[in-house]
Amino acid sequence: MSSRENAEIPTVHVLEPIHEEALEQLRAKVHVVAPEDQGVACWHDNADAIIVRSHSVSAEDIARARKLKVIGKHGAGTDTIDVEAANQASIDVVSTPGANAASVADLALAMALSLSRNLMEHTEALRNGITLKNAQRIGWEIGELKAGIVGLGAIGRAVASRLQGGFDVSVTAYDPGISEDAWPQDVDRADSLEALLASSSLLFLHVGLNEATRGMIDRKALATLPKNAFLINCARGGVVDESALAEALANGHLGGAASDVFEQEPPSPELPLLQQPGFIATPHIGGSTHEGLRRTGLEVVDKVLTQLGIN
Repeated sequence: MSSRENAEIPTVHVLEPIHEEALEQLRAKVHVVAPEDQGVACWHDNADAIIVRSHSVSAEDIARARKLKVIGKHGAGTDTIDVEAANQASIDVVSTPGANAASVADLALAMALSLSRNLMEHTEALRNGITLKNAQRIGWEIGELKAGIVGLGAIGRAVASRLQGGFDVSVTAYDPGISEDAWPQDVDRADSLEALLASSSLLFLHVGLNEATRGMIDRKALATLPKNAFLINCARGGVVDESALAEALANGHLGGAASDVFEQEPPSPELPLLQQPGFIATPHIGGSTHEGLRRTGLEVVDKVLTQLGIN
């Protein structure tokens, strides 16, 4: 291949690890600079496209990118990307909503099961030779709890399906972005967030982060939840006021909470929320299953190649 032909092949910088099968598909079509390559930090100079997971792409990054045509987001949320700046620069932004829905929904259900049976406290008690009091030993069947979901996109629907099919739970959800004719018939619709919160003893959050959702679960919202309710956040850290959540756990209003996401990632080990009993934390691994990563990686690669005019 001549140097002229080689120069015409687009260069795609993959800024964070993606599934090897997706990487191989990409390498078959374009020149790839992967995370382990020394040149990945210089993507502004020669990248026709980039693929990111949690890596931020600012307006400054976009202004510096001389050749950039496509930003591929490995995942659904584009809140770490300055989409407006990309649009102004005529740079396409593609994402993969729904590709990791099953993986995230499984984690959300795992968190709900762990909270409802107090698994962490039982483990710590056994580890330290302590016998828990009778009230601490008694858990809840998932079917005993009234389930509410904020955000009924692909992940929210996957959670609803698991609750209904696996645990025979009646599910209520709140999502003003879905029209009446598109609302799933087997999910009850709450008229307002407040109404959903007041009726949910098991609350799942599955919304993107934007101006409407930032801080939506604040002190007032948490106080609206029934006493001893459980909260699971597999959405975005900024959706929940972390200080308010720590207080709601400390004062005993909530029975427990779990989060895969935080305002600052990774969170500081000193974060008060992490110190609260009854709190389960994971480091944004909702989509990190073998099949979830494979599916998401292949989809983002396919979309990036399509935007580059290669597929």
